[in-house]
Amino acid sequence: MNATAAAGFGRLRGELLRFVLVGGTSAAITFSIYRGLMLFGASPHPALALGFVAGTVFSFFANRLFTFSLAVPMRRSEVLRFVLVYATALGAHVGVNALMLAWLGRGEVGIAVSFAIATCVSTATTFAGMKWFAFAGDAPPPAAAPARSGHDPAAGVAVARPRLSLVIPCYNEAANLPLLVQRLRESFLDERSEVILVDNGSTDDSPAVLAALLDGQARIRSLRVERNQGYGYGILAGLEAAQGELLGWTHADLQTDPVDALRGLELFASGAEACFVKGRRYGRPAGDAIFTVGMSLFETVLLGRPMWDINAQPTLFPRDFFRRWNDPPHDFALDLYAYHQARRCGLDVRRFPVRFGPRAHGRSHWNVDWRAKLRFIRRTVDFSWRLRRGLGAR
Repeated sequence: MNATAAAGFGRLRGELLRFVLVGGTSAAITFSIYRGLMLFGASPHPALALGFVAGTVFSFFANRLFTFSLAVPMRRSEVLRFVLVYATALGAHVGVNALMLAWLGRGEVGIAVSFAIATCVSTATTFAGMKWFAFAGDAPPPAAAPARSGHDPAAGVAVARPRLSLVIPCYNEAANLPLLVQRLRESFLDERSEVILVDNGSTDDSPAVLAALLDGQARIRSLRVERNQGYGYGILAGLEAAQGELLGWTHADLQTDPVDALRGLELFASGAEACFVKGRRYGRPAGDAIFTVGMSLFETVLLGRPMWDINAQPTLFPRDFFRRWNDPPHDFALDLYAYHQARRCGLDVRRFPVRFGPRAHGRSHWNVDWRAKLRFIRRTVDFSWRLRRGLGAR
C-alpha cells in the first residue's frame, strides 16, 4: 500500500470510528423514543419513524461538524442530498424492521433483534450516502492569495512580508529538533512563510541544538523564553514576534506534520481573511478519540457553540483577530480560547483532516496517563466556566 492509499485508509478509518460514536448516541435516542411511544400504545412503525427523526437531527449536525468536518457553509443542494439519503435510510430501517418483526414476532427479544438488524442496515446506508453523496459536493478551496508587500523604513524600499508566520513551541524537545528542522527545510521553501521555533524555557540541550541547526537559515528562526511559564505563554511570545499577515501554531513533537500548516494556508480565500483554520485529527488511539469526543460534547453544550477536536493542530488565523484577544491563557487552554473566540467573533471556521501519528522521540508533557488527563480536565473545565461568564475578545 503506497503512502497516498495508506493516508486515505487512515482517514476512512477515523471517519468510521467517529461515525460509530455519533451513531451509537443517535441510536440510543432513536430507541428510547421508539420504545417509549410503544409503551404508551403507539404502533411500532410510526413510533420508529418518530424516533428515527429525532436521532437524525442529532446525527446530521454531529456528523457534519465532527465526523466529516465540512469547511463550507451548508448549501441548499447539500440539504436536498441529505434528505434523500435519510429518506432512503429511513425506508430501509422501517422496511427491514417490519420484515424482521414478521419473522421473529413482537416479543421483547424479537423487537430488540429486529431493531438492531434494521439499525445496522440503515447505518451502513447512511454512512455511504453521507460520505459519497450528501457531503461530497464541496468545491476545492481557492488558492491562497499571493504575499503582499510591506515597507522597510531603514532601506526605503518595499519588501515582501510573509504570508504566514508559524509558531512552534519547543519544551525539552532536543531529540526531536533535528528531525523537525529537517522537515521544515524541505517544505518551507518560499517567501510566503516564516517559522519561529520558541525555546519555551527548556532545561535540556535545546538552546545549543537550535543554535547549530538554524545557523544560516533565513526563514526559520528561534526565540528563547528563559523560564517556562506554560504552553500558551510560549506560543503567545512567538505570535508577538511574528511578522506574517496570517499567524498560527503547531507542535514540535512531529505527531502532526508541520507541512499541514501549508495545506491549511490554502483554505484562506483570496481577499477573504475573516476565517479561522484548524486541523481535524485522524489515526488516533480509540481511547484518545473517545476522550476528545467527550470533551468536545461538554464544551459544545457549555459554551453553546460547536467545539470539535479542540486541541487539533495546526491553528491558523489573521493577525487582526489575534490583536483582539483579551487576557488569553498561558497554559493548554489556549487552543480552547482561540477556537472559542473564532466562533464568538463570527469567523468562518474551516477544518481539514490531518494525520496524527506517534511522537518521534520522548513523551508528551501532559498526556502521560489518566491522572494527567484528569488534571487537564479540571483546568480546562475551570477555564471553560470563565469563558462562559464572558471572557472575550477586545
